[in-house]
Amino acid sequence: MKHLFRSVRYKVLLFGLIMSIIPLVLISVYYLMEMSDYVEDSAAVSQERKVAYFAETIRNDIRSTFQKLDMMMSMGDLEDQSGVFYDLLKQQESIDEIVLLNAEGEVQSRYSRYSINQMAEGGLWVSGQAELSVLANDNHVFSNVMFNDYGQPFIQLIVRSEENGEMLGVSLQLQKLIGNVSSYQMEHNAQVYLRDQNEQIIAHQDYSRLWQTDQRTEVPDNTMVIQSSIDEVNWDLVMEQPRREMLSPIFDMLRRGSFTASFMILFGSMISIYAGLYFVKPIERLQSGMKHMQYGYWPEKMPVDRNDEFGELTAAFNDMNTEIQEKERRLEQEKERLDIVVNSMDAGLAVVKKDYSIAWMNPTLKSWIGDQRSVPCFRMFNDKDSPCYSCPLNESASFERMDENLTKTDENGEQRIYRHRVFPLQHTLEEDEEVLIVMEDITEEKRMEEKLVQTDKLSALGLMASSFAHEVNNPLASVQVYAEDLTDRLEEDKEELLESGEMADYLTIIRKNINRCKEITNNLLNFSRKSAFKAEEFPIEKVLDDSLMLMNHTLKKNHVSLKLQKPQEKIPDISGDPLKISQVFVNLIQNAVDAMSEKEFPVLEITVEMEGEEAVVSFKDNGIGIPESNIPKLFDPFFTSKPTGKGTGLGLSVCYGIVKQMEGTMEVQSEPGEGSVFRVILPVNRKDADGSEGESE
Repeated sequence: MKHLFRSVRYKVLLFGLIMSIIPLVLISVYYLMEMSDYVEDSAAVSQERKVAYFAETIRNDIRSTFQKLDMMMSMGDLEDQSGVFYDLLKQQESIDEIVLLNAEGEVQSRYSRYSINQMAEGGLWVSGQAELSVLANDNHVFSNVMFNDYGQPFIQLIVRSEENGEMLGVSLQLQKLIGNVSSYQMEHNAQVYLRDQNEQIIAHQDYSRLWQTDQRTEVPDNTMVIQSSIDEVNWDLVMEQPRREMLSPIFDMLRRGSFTASFMILFGSMISIYAGLYFVKPIERLQSGMKHMQYGYWPEKMPVDRNDEFGELTAAFNDMNTEIQEKERRLEQEKERLDIVVNSMDAGLAVVKKDYSIAWMNPTLKSWIGDQRSVPCFRMFNDKDSPCYSCPLNESASFERMDENLTKTDENGEQRIYRHRVFPLQHTLEEDEEVLIVMEDITEEKRMEEKLVQTDKLSALGLMASSFAHEVNNPLASVQVYAEDLTDRLEEDKEELLESGEMADYLTIIRKNINRCKEITNNLLNFSRKSAFKAEEFPIEKVLDDSLMLMNHTLKKNHVSLKLQKPQEKIPDISGDPLKISQVFVNLIQNAVDAMSEKEFPVLEITVEMEGEEAVVSFKDNGIGIPESNIPKLFDPFFTSKPTGKGTGLGLSVCYGIVKQMEGTMEVQSEPGEGSVFRVILPVNRKDADGSEGESE
């Protein structure tokens, strides 16, 4: 049974039946619910209108009576106008009598339909059983419902004059009103009754409930009640109707709708079954072809015998089958080519899995480090016990492009330098996350870089040769002069020379000039020495001073005016190689001198300052400047704008490499004809910077 419902055939058939039945059922239920609410609301609105109309009729009769009484009161001297009273009795049959009362409620005149004045003047017209209620507005009062001698119900309406307090009252018969309420026809067993202010039913279609008090506190849920107030006498006109009677049209509609829906469901189910079988057949045929492909058997071309989408799908399957076979053959060819390329590369390649184990490596890498796939990559390549700081496989670290140099000893005991780069593989499953490691032997490249640096040094030394000779000759000449003079003085008067202290002065000057020569010689030796990069902490201002000492004669020889600006506070130490950075400064000073060779007043401004956590040394000249098109190529090896024989094109390239090696940057700003500014930006030692800040505070 479980396997049966996995079949597309039965799923389509079941889906067709469900889609045939459920929508019709939902639509029918929704329609009936909406119609039920609509019919109920419509019936309620209709009944409310009828009750409101009937209540308005009663309200108009009572309001009309009050208006007529108000009109008569406004005429004045009613005692002499008996004709007006009889006209009112004639016009309104529901009035039995009319009385004119004084301000104390005593009868002054009385006009009856059935008798002539029987009550003496001064008597009270209002019966003791009547309980008058004064309305909030106007001067209209009315009594409770009372019964006359014949058992007929009536009420007394009284209008009071605002000018003299006289009152005019009538006895209004309710028999006709009760008859109207009893005979009022409502639909679907609806009943109407009239209730006074004391909750007493004074008119009802069911005579057995007349004059009874309506003591119900709540209405049954199965009954709809509509009520309209008659404010003139504080009465309520009420209509009650059973909800089942009101919704009887819905039940009829439900029976007819159920039959129609059942027929439509049956008809739709038959269409769904036929359509399902019609559409499933080509799918089953395609499924058979896919199973052949799954087991490695390429199916033959399927016949296309339909012109609809299934026919197009079959044709597309045939094309896909042919294309897959062709791509599989091409994939095998590309794999063979890729294997040949990867295995013949000089670079070492390795694929590292999420657990840091080696999944694959090419023969070149195997020849360098051996086939040690069980050893984690960070131990194999970096000799570490934990993953690299920015490894993409390390979820706790943010990945940065990893490009670093490693030094390892080969099987012959020779130190080899490798460039180690890591590239995350994007198209892998999350659980099979992998990265590609590329190892390149750059030993010879590094050796060539060292040779280039040394070549640049020697080139600078050649330019500084005359400067060195001049700088050394000056103190040596002073030593010679003082030594000869001291020799002559010793021969003449040795004791006087010692006692006066002149000999000590002579020796101090000679020692000072000898130290000057020693300092110049040491700086030149340090500058020319071939050495590997050695990181240490050093003050950048001291390195700049030493570099200026080496270039002092060159600046004077070319009549360059030097402007040196240093901050008042000490610059934190730099971490790096001071000899290398001295080479950078010498190169930049020499370039500035060459750029200002044609200027009448050459000026070189050197500024040392702090920008955030970086030390910045700027070299600004007023030379010929650099064309904008040449600026992007300034740091390229062998690029030079100097005449042939005056530049190797290696100086700025070597400088850029040294600064980058110290994790710094170089910036260039230049305007042709205005001069150039070279900025060397180096990070300062964080601990030293914090210490300096603490001292300054």
